[in-house]
Amino acid sequence: MAPIPVALCGKNPNMASRFTDAMNDEFHVTHVFTSVGAVSHELPALLKGESIKPSSGLGSNCHSEKSQAPKAIIVGAGFSRSELDEMRKFEGCKDIPWLYPDPTKMAGTGFRALFGGDFMTSVVNRAKSTMRENGLEEGKEDQVKPDVWGF
Repeated sequence: MAPIPVALCGKNPNMASRFTDAMNDEFHVTHVFTSVGAVSHELPALLKGESIKPSSGLGSNCHSEKSQAPKAIIVGAGFSRSELDEMRKFEGCKDIPWLYPDPTKMAGTGFRALFGGDFMTSVVNRAKSTMRENGLEEGKEDQVKPDVWGF
């Protein structure tokens, strides 16, 4: 089973790198965006099939001759809801699912997870679970509803 390519919007490069490392089996982080500006410049090109390297220097597209377009975009809590809404307005960006932190689901991870080593594992597991629940699986990537999914 080939991992499904996803992208991450994460303002903190250290946390983005930890997230990328933890997302290792059925989903694969190909591109990391650290700002709305990076999304506006890089994501529409990726979605059109153009090869573009991440300005963040993170994600497998850094080391690949041909860039992989993501099948979903995972947005970190450092981005506001208004920034999410702005990013979704860029060309082609409403045609893909976006995952955005849902405080009601975050509460279920427990207080210890927020400050302990389990934090990133918890975030990654919530993202993976949300993608599975919404039907994002190998061979069906283009059949999912392009919407904002809370995770």
